[in-house]
Amino acid sequence: MDSEVSVVIAGGGLVGLSLALFLADQGVRTLLVEQHDGPSTLPRGRGLNLRTMEVLRAAGIEAALRGAPASVLRDLPEIARADTLAGDQLFHAARPALESFTALSPTTPLMCDQNDVEPVLREQAQLRGAELRFGTRLRSFRPDADGVTVQLCDRATGAEQVVRADYLVAADGHRSTVRAALGIGTSGTGSIAHYVNIPFRADLAGPLRGRRLALCYLNQPVPHTMLTRFDHPEHWVLMVPYRPESGERAEDFTPSRCLELIRAATGVPDLLPAPLALGTRTDPSAVTTVQTWELASWTADRYRTGRVLLAGDAAHVMAPAGGLGGNTGVQDAHNLAWKLAAVLRGTAQLSLLDSYEQERRPVALAACEQSVRQQLSRRSADSARPQGPVAHPLTAVLGYRYRSAAVAAEDGTATPPPPSLEFAGEPGSRAPHHRVLRGTEPLSTLDLYRGGFVLLCGSEGEHWAAAGRRLADRLGLRVYRIGDELHDESGDFASAHGITDRGAVLVRPDGFVGWRATDQAPEGTGRQTLDTVFARLLGWSESAGPWCQDPYQRPVSRVSATSEAL
Repeated sequence: MDSEVSVVIAGGGLVGLSLALFLADQGVRTLLVEQHDGPSTLPRGRGLNLRTMEVLRAAGIEAALRGAPASVLRDLPEIARADTLAGDQLFHAARPALESFTALSPTTPLMCDQNDVEPVLREQAQLRGAELRFGTRLRSFRPDADGVTVQLCDRATGAEQVVRADYLVAADGHRSTVRAALGIGTSGTGSIAHYVNIPFRADLAGPLRGRRLALCYLNQPVPHTMLTRFDHPEHWVLMVPYRPESGERAEDFTPSRCLELIRAATGVPDLLPAPLALGTRTDPSAVTTVQTWELASWTADRYRTGRVLLAGDAAHVMAPAGGLGGNTGVQDAHNLAWKLAAVLRGTAQLSLLDSYEQERRPVALAACEQSVRQQLSRRSADSARPQGPVAHPLTAVLGYRYRSAAVAAEDGTATPPPPSLEFAGEPGSRAPHHRVLRGTEPLSTLDLYRGGFVLLCGSEGEHWAAAGRRLADRLGLRVYRIGDELHDESGDFASAHGITDRGAVLVRPDGFVGWRATDQAPEGTGRQTLDTVFARLLGWSESAGPWCQDPYQRPVSRVSATSEAL
């Protein structure tokens, strides 16, 4: 065996790099391998949504991301549908103003292209100790009861290496070779359409008529055509449906045909666009004037087989409307990272990893449904009237509720309640955003949730705080009480979290509520109650976690001793 690590990540795109960052932030020895020589140079995903910015803020990289180049779409908030770009609008919408998020979160969405986000993730993951090997292919893997043996190949030299890992996470995209090797199927809508991308440069100020369009759905040259900006206000990509099942190929889109299609889409018959040549990720020195892709929607039937797990596009593919695909993948990684770290530390049982699929797959299913619905309603007048009530777009981003063994649900059911943007501290929901003071420093309660569990206690919840402090060293639990470590100038902390001043809320490392006590525990039972709660959330039989033993003997850990324990 050439080397040993805790986690091998296959895939160095947005999700793989995010997972490497989150794991390294927890002290987990991580090796990421990516067959390409570097991150993508093309602007694919165009922005990070509110929840993604929350988890990246929690990882300490919000400032670095906001220092990256802004997407050309940042100041172009509008979306429209029309017959041609020059024609009358049939539909119009705009992104919400950033000010509209202040009541929900301490941060805001960020319009930054994926090719500019990935270098930040790469740098920050390496700074935290993750090992990243680009130009390295995962040749094979062999899982067993105790770990995974991975065979790697350096693409430049052909040198091979065998690595032993506790876990393998496949973040290797929608054509995941790991998912295929495991025999995991997919289900959902499947293929919706095939598109050819035609990049070009043109001044379209005339047909734009002052509109700040990021995207326009068009009926010409064929229904369901899309036109969007690329990496410059005058750089465009025309996305035209084509039919490979009828023998149509990318090679059929000759320069003369592309010119006809661009003129038909823009409604400017004498337009003289200049073609843009794009490098490919496989070979950035090679150029192409057209690229093809498939619009599809599906979810993997399983997210885990033994010690191998799926994340990102390996686990789900979504229609581009709403930008949910890559964002959902980053949030997958955030959910998975703390669970892997807890199992590797020995504070959680292997069964905790079952909750990853239990929690994240329903989120992906809902996001797939919403993105398809949004895609179809925007691109066609025939489907512009969705059946039933239309959910607020943020419900797929923030409003979902978890039900799993890692949540002490108050209603005792396994079925999550409907999504909601009302955050009141219910177990399984994203913890509320509430402004407090820590000393003289103003912050959101969401800023407290990084790396480990947090117990928030009401102003009269000293009994819960005392019980939590007795577990602090054993579980890395951080305890805050209103009026002691934290000050609540509004006086609304308790009501915002659905408790009395004598209650407490236990927030997981991913910022989701794991448990709460609305009021005071019976005299002398606080420690026992918390022991039972932690045992349940971390997969032990009730009150049988290793932290319950006296004298306490710390479990054998495969996580760096310098990291913050769970």
